[in-house]
Amino acid sequence: METLDEAKNLWQNTNQENRSVLIKTEVDNIIKMRIKKEKKSAADYFWLSFTYQILIYAFASHLIIKYWGDNRIVLLSAAVVLLYIPLTIILMQKFKAMLKQPVQRITDIQSNLKSQHALLGQFYSFKKRFDLLSLPLTSVILTGILFMLYVPGGVEAHVTGAATASFGMLLIYSVAAWFEYKKHFIHPLNRLRF
Repeated sequence: METLDEAKNLWQNTNQENRSVLIKTEVDNIIKMRIKKEKKSAADYFWLSFTYQILIYAFASHLIIKYWGDNRIVLLSAAVVLLYIPLTIILMQKFKAMLKQPVQRITDIQSNLKSQHALLGQFYSFKKRFDLLSLPLTSVILTGILFMLYVPGGVEAHVTGAATASFGMLLIYSVAAWFEYKKHFIHPLNRLRF
């Protein structure tokens, strides 16, 4: 038995003449393999998201240090840092809880799946609410910083261009978030549904 789907097909086709016997160790191995796969998927998302947040903090820190005399850039960069701190904290708490239980110690499969589903669902709900606030703010702040640094006259001289750039960033961020939700939350939540 290599996959849970094979066990499911075998279970559904028990009326056929060619019956195989499910051995407890095979079922346990299938379950352990599936749980490891889900945990690996969660860990992959964690590290991808955590790396992205470190890049945001590094970029904001660089701008704060480099443009220490320009209060507008310092304040906008600090706002980005303050905006992402709650996401980092929640991300670390939820994914630590999801990944801390080793596969070998799982005794009650149903309660483990419900726990994993609940933790992922809670983080997904938080992430959607966070993105609803953070994506527009990040787009506006990043546009403001870029226009202050690289466009003569800044946002004040090019309001239409800044609005267009901000809307373009928001559109790109929204599409990326939609794909992120689908790959890292919706599909895993459907697989963990018991």
